[in-house]
Amino acid sequence: MNLPPLFVLAPESGLFVLRSNDAHSAPHRQWGTAILFGLEGPVTVLHASGSTQGRIVVVPGDVPHETHSRGPLASVVLDADVHRATFLALRGRQPFPVAPARVLARMTALVEPGQAEVVSGVQRVVEDMFQTGAAPWGDGRIARLLDMLEADAPLPLPVLAARLKLSAGHVSTLFHSKVGLPLRRWLLWRRLVRSMPLLRAGSLAETAALAGFADQAHLTRTCVRFAGYTPSHLAKALCPAA
Repeated sequence: MNLPPLFVLAPESGLFVLRSNDAHSAPHRQWGTAILFGLEGPVTVLHASGSTQGRIVVVPGDVPHETHSRGPLASVVLDADVHRATFLALRGRQPFPVAPARVLARMTALVEPGQAEVVSGVQRVVEDMFQTGAAPWGDGRIARLLDMLEADAPLPLPVLAARLKLSAGHVSTLFHSKVGLPLRRWLLWRRLVRSMPLLRAGSLAETAALAGFADQAHLTRTCVRFAGYTPSHLAKALCPAA
């Protein structure tokens, strides 16, 4: 199999699919569950506990790792904010292999059609493997804060904290405890997600500005930190219809 790279986005569904003919990522930790499909051979994931190899490897959210594959690879990421149930079910685990041959066969068939079929098909594959979708935050203040942070023009943290009748420091501590990562890192992740549909090779500086990054270098650092690849790499694989 020798297919052109493909990056399919469905942020509203919390789903990102990257297909490449090989993979050698930088160390990173995505905010979401990654499911890596070695389409013709095994994929190797390096992590703090050693390495994990298999035709399908699951990387729980926020686990530092590197991905390596000498053959075609399809990477599926489930955004932890949309699919919190998956994130919580796997929280605390290191990467691990799974081996249902029928799942691999279905995924291999899905990487050839157009974007709409990829998104809906991958969604069904993932739903057969894991519990997906939302899960309670455990604190109504966090749900309210997230709504305010997702606004088109979010207010400064001290103002948001005052609306919750908390100090800014207390909000940051509460957020880290209930959501699972520091507020600043979460804000960078959401900014990166907003930038992805804007990615186009040759216009990364404009993409960085539109998404709220300080400059193109800031976008690149954030993209590598969360995705393991540069934005230019993703831009080249981005489906024009996405």
